Amino acid sequence: MNHRLHPEPAGSTPAGRDILPLSGVRIVDLSQIGAGPYGTSLLGDLGADVIKVEPIHGDSFRYVDNAYAPGESAYFYGVNRSKRSVALNLKDPEGYRTLMRLVKEADVFVIAFRPDAVQRMGLDFETLSAVNDRLIYASITAFGETGPRATQPGMDILAQALSGMMGVTGEVGGGPVKVGVPIADFVGSFFLGFGVTAALRQRDQTGRGDKLTINLLDGQIAAFANYVTAYDKTKVPFRPQGGGHPQLVPYQPFLGSDGRYFILACLNDRFWNALLPFLQEFGDFEDPRFESNSGRVEHRVELCSRLEEIFATQPAEYWISRLEEAGVPCSSIHRFEEALEDPQVVANESITELEHPRFGTYKVPNNPLRFERAATGPRGYAPGLGEHTNEVLLETGLSQTEIDDLVQRGIINPALVSAVG
Repeated sequence: MNHRLHPEPAGSTPAGRDILPLSGVRIVDLSQIGAGPYGTSLLGDLGADVIKVEPIHGDSFRYVDNAYAPGESAYFYGVNRSKRSVALNLKDPEGYRTLMRLVKEADVFVIAFRPDAVQRMGLDFETLSAVNDRLIYASITAFGETGPRATQPGMDILAQALSGMMGVTGEVGGGPVKVGVPIADFVGSFFLGFGVTAALRQRDQTGRGDKLTINLLDGQIAAFANYVTAYDKTKVPFRPQGGGHPQLVPYQPFLGSDGRYFILACLNDRFWNALLPFLQEFGDFEDPRFESNSGRVEHRVELCSRLEEIFATQPAEYWISRLEEAGVPCSSIHRFEEALEDPQVVANESITELEHPRFGTYKVPNNPLRFERAATGPRGYAPGLGEHTNEVLLETGLSQTEIDDLVQRGIINPALVSAVG
């Protein structure tokens, strides 16, 4: 059984939408944990045939929780859809040669190991491009391939720490706070998708592959696009503002009398001017010091303290209703489980379901890239470890006898060849 394609992604069945943007693109994916796997899942959603090559015992994050069963983690299921799994012992020379059979026919190769490990394993760009000069080679590291940290172990929280992301996150005067989701990993995922599609276009023009390098630290620094230039000009450092914004006021949560927070977001002076008629009954806010955003930033404490006193007198929904009438951007602040039920999230089909043969339906975020004429979206559940080993190796030209021999020699785990399908 080849489950990797649903007939159509959830909620999408119109005729003529069977050609996906990345149809015909094959990706060999050696990445594990978060950044690479989620990025290749998103590429799989767009039609790429993603072959996840795992060690004999699997991606380590298959075991990070036991939400479904031992070795069947919810974390893994969340970031490994729309792909096939091959379990291969790369420490054996025959396992390495088998991988090269996949590389020879691949369009993209994704790896997320430290640079020294890549060289030691013979999986560097120069070696693989000699096998396939049209190969797009995508390397994901924590800190980059050169420099003092290049060979150090790296992960999401370290990239958040070193980049300054944790240094600007948290309450005023409080300690550093990690962004709730693994933002460094997932920003890396998005850059992977962006980079691979650009590299495919480059190959269309040149006829040759290229090497794409992504690292988690760079991704976090790139997310400071609105901070770096401002700091360079003013030399005023940014510090945590809680739910607020260091460059905009008022642009933060406020607390209603019912103990619920809501957002008031004056992105520019136009929205502040729309807020002024609303504020007239609560005192004089026509103060020249508040007229421009720069003035409001300078007098943040006084202005926001006055607003806090006002908003503490009525429930959050009361203020949201009035602010919406005034045309001022505002919103309730959802807890995570509330966000999933928000009418706009539902209307956007932001969450979709996949069907697992053992565990039934489970929910994942939909792919945020939507096409009018292509039915993009998650195309299959996260595969079982080695579920497609036999299928994929047959596609490379190996015979069943040769595959059985690899099983006998421990290069393929025999328990996996007969997994689901």
